Amino acid sequence: MEENYEFSEEAKLELYRAQCYFKLINREEEFLDDLVNQLRLIISMPRAFQERYKAVRIIKFEHFNYTIHYRVKENNNIIVYRILNQNQDF
Repeated sequence: MEENYEFSEEAKLELYRAQCYFKLINREEEFLDDLVNQLRLIISMPRAFQERYKAVRIIKFEHFNYTIHYRVKENNNIIVYRILNQNQDF
């Protein structure tokens, strides 16, 4: 997969927490596969998803209750700001 995306420090931390949790319940590989599939979809069609707030777009994981919050920068580069569990209260 071509790497024209980057993760914010906050997104890296949220991803690490999710990986730790899914590793405990032996579903880490499925979770990461879902993440990679959604990143591929974003990279192939970065502007396909609706802007929700401050030019941030959101895509939902296919099999897990998580969302990726990202922004499309110049040259269709992607910055992932958050990876949020939709069951949590923020």
